[in-house]
Amino acid sequence: METEKVISLFFQVVLIALALIVSFIVVIIYIRSKRNQDITQKKIMQKDFTEQLMQSQIEVQEQTFQQIGKELHDNVGQLLSTSRMLLGLTERNLSNPPDTLLTANATLAQAINELRSLSKSLDKEWLEQFSFTDNLKTEISRINAGNDVMAEFVPVDSMPLASGEQIILFRIVQEAIQNAIKHGQPKNILIQIKREENSFCILISDDGVGFISGETIKGMGLANMKQRTSLLGGNITWNSIPNQGTTVCIYLPLKKELQ
Repeated sequence: METEKVISLFFQVVLIALALIVSFIVVIIYIRSKRNQDITQKKIMQKDFTEQLMQSQIEVQEQTFQQIGKELHDNVGQLLSTSRMLLGLTERNLSNPPDTLLTANATLAQAINELRSLSKSLDKEWLEQFSFTDNLKTEISRINAGNDVMAEFVPVDSMPLASGEQIILFRIVQEAIQNAIKHGQPKNILIQIKREENSFCILISDDGVGFISGETIKGMGLANMKQRTSLLGGNITWNSIPNQGTTVCIYLPLKKELQ
């Protein structure tokens, strides 16, 4: 009888100990879960705050840029147009206008066009209707005007990207072109867009000095280009051969609704 009491008491103690252990484990799991929830919530709040701050900064910048663009177009642009008109009148009144006057008139006309392009680029509505193809054509014309590098762009009928995505893609391509000119010293640059069934690729090829693939090239903003490409859901690669040139491939998957 005493033995049965001892065994019964032993099992009771064990059950109580197990209950305490289970309770302790449950409490620890709850505390950790609560702590993780708090950490996650803080991260979400911090992310929301950062996004809201960035959005506010962008809105302020947009308002400022719009105002600057309006001032450039309405005031400075008008002054330059009036100056060009006066130069044109002087040019027509001279039987043999000097070359310096003709050059000044042509330079002023170019400055007016550049100013119009700049004022447009600061306009919010223009950004909302941003065209990758049109702006890249303008960039190519600007490069070719320098006569140091000849650039060619083979466009497609339409770009399967929203205007905001086209802005990001344009900046990636623009940086790739600038890197080629600055570091590659090429004579020719070719930009092509190749579309496949589920993706498309923008190729920027040059015939410059190239570099050894795999090398870390400082000052070329490669990390920034990679990060921007990843924002578009794609990836970017560099294929280069020393003394033969470099090809940058920006690979982007097509969204289902755009296929």
